[in-house]
Amino acid sequence: MLDDKEKLLKKNRLFTIRKNKKALTAYEKAKRFYFAFSVLFSFALVCAFYFTSDFSKIYRITVSGNEYLKSEEIIAQSGLNEDSSFLLMLPWRAEKKIRENHLIDTAKVKRLPGRLVEIEVSEKKIVGYAPENGLNVLILEDGERVGVTRQDMYLIANAPIIQGFDEEELSTLIRWLSRCERKIIKEISEIHNYPKLKYQNVELIMRDGNYVFSSVFGLEILNHYFDMESSFVTPEYHCYYFEDISGNAYTSACPWEEVEEEPKEPAEEIEEE
Repeated sequence: MLDDKEKLLKKNRLFTIRKNKKALTAYEKAKRFYFAFSVLFSFALVCAFYFTSDFSKIYRITVSGNEYLKSEEIIAQSGLNEDSSFLLMLPWRAEKKIRENHLIDTAKVKRLPGRLVEIEVSEKKIVGYAPENGLNVLILEDGERVGVTRQDMYLIANAPIIQGFDEEELSTLIRWLSRCERKIIKEISEIHNYPKLKYQNVELIMRDGNYVFSSVFGLEILNHYFDMESSFVTPEYHCYYFEDISGNAYTSACPWEEVEEEPKEPAEEIEEE
C-alpha cells in the first residue's frame, strides 16, 4: 500500500512540475511575443513618423558640369525633387534616367551629409545646328543629330548654324570642328561653304564681327583665335585666313573687298613729223 501511495504521489508531483513548466513556457513565449511586437510596432511608428515628415526629404539638389542644359532640366530628367525620400532614393536609377538625354555623356549622383544630393554630368560637345525638314537639329561632336523642341530653343543660342555642305563634306567638317574648344565654338555665329576660294573654302562668321576662311583641315587653328585677335586686329582688315599645311594665320582684305585693278589705257603714240 505504501509503495502504491508513493508512486501515486510521485506521479502527481511530476504532473504538477510538467504543468508548471508548460505554464512557464507559455508565459515566456507570450512575454517574448509581446516584447517583439512592441519593438516592431515602435519601429514602424518611428518609420511612419520619419518618412512622413520633412526630415526624410531631400533638402537640396545641386548640378555641376553642365554647360548647355539648364540645371532644373537635368534635375527633372533625374526624376528627383525636394519631395523625394533621401534614404529611399536610388542613385543608379537617377543616373540611368539622366543618361537618356542625348546631350549627356556621363552622369553621377551622390548622397551628401545634410540630405544633399549632388548630380555631376558631362555633356557631349555641340558643334552646330542645321535646319532639316523645317526643324532645327543640333549636331553633336560624334555626328549625332538631336531635334530641338520649342522649349529647347535656348540650346542653339551658343551654337553656329551650318549651311551649304553635302553629307560627306559635313561629316568631315564635324570631325575637324570637334577638335575645337567649346568656348571657341560658342564664338562662331555661322559656318558656310565658300566655293569662291579654292583652298580656304569654309567661311566662319564670328560673333565679334570678324570672318575666318579656312579649309576643314585648318579649323583646329581656331583654338588660338583669341591670341590672333589681340595681335592681328587692324581697323581695315576683318578677315582671317588659315593655312592648314603650315599652321599659319594672317589677316588680309576680305574676298568681296578685293577690287581688280582697272586696265590701263595704252599711251598715245606720238606721231613723228
